[in-house]
Amino acid sequence: MNESLYQHVYSSLQYQQDDVLEAFVEALKKEYKQSLLGIVFYGSCMRTREYQDAMLDFYVIVDDYQYAYSNRWYSLANKMLPPNVFYLQVVSNDQTYRSKYAVISKSGLSSAVEKSFHPYFWARFTQPLSYIYAVDDGVKKWIAEIQCAAAITFSNAVRDSFDGEMTSESLWVHGLQLTYSAELRTETKQRAAMIYNSQRDFYDGLYTSLFEKEINNNSTHQARYLVATKWKLRAIQGKTLSILRLMKATTTFANGVDYIAWKIERHTGEKIVVSDKLRKHPLIYSWPLLIKFYRQGKIR
Repeated sequence: MNESLYQHVYSSLQYQQDDVLEAFVEALKKEYKQSLLGIVFYGSCMRTREYQDAMLDFYVIVDDYQYAYSNRWYSLANKMLPPNVFYLQVVSNDQTYRSKYAVISKSGLSSAVEKSFHPYFWARFTQPLSYIYAVDDGVKKWIAEIQCAAAITFSNAVRDSFDGEMTSESLWVHGLQLTYSAELRTETKQRAAMIYNSQRDFYDGLYTSLFEKEINNNSTHQARYLVATKWKLRAIQGKTLSILRLMKATTTFANGVDYIAWKIERHTGEKIVVSDKLRKHPLIYSWPLLIKFYRQGKIR
């Protein structure tokens, strides 16, 4: 383990708590009981602490799917195509707050950030995180180790795409753009730069720790070609996985179609009218919309 990297990540991983987050913690503890190991808070709401009219994002870490769920389909689906995504709303101080949370097992997440070809998990866990619940002191250390592993996997997947000087900004901005292209995402072209600039100290600290002995990168033409080929394959794999996850979410996510429509409108400005038939049969009637937005470049 790179000690400098670990210390930077561990010191950046903050415990975050307030009345709203406590309400979510209590609801998730009630749902997952003894299987719950930790809850990770990430995304724009974590950074801004603005919760009203927003969707908070959590990762729920469990010990084992079999014990986390009473529904066998949920357990099987989580194991075959992680994560399972659910909707949760709570009331705090007479206000309703909404969230979506993704469930992943401890062993599954470890494998995903260290060994997975696709960036779905290691791209997300390279970004700044906080935690709102940990069953014991060891969980924070483990989350920091997961972030370190994700950052190493991320940098290894991106660094050889550069010929010559590679800066912290170019590594993270270009890398995040590559990860967006590997999924069906509604992110704008400026999103990666915005994320980097909003957390520049964190990302620059990662960069310095990762490349203590090597700042410039002189990859060969063959290496750059290989990296480009891998990212093209990730894009094919990722778009397929994104569609499968959307299909799965219709079985786990209450009002999932409305949420997806809201998210696309939020990022693209494109108003989507959710008809009764689309809400009732999303697997049949969502395809024309997905194809339309893909052709328009509003999802990539």
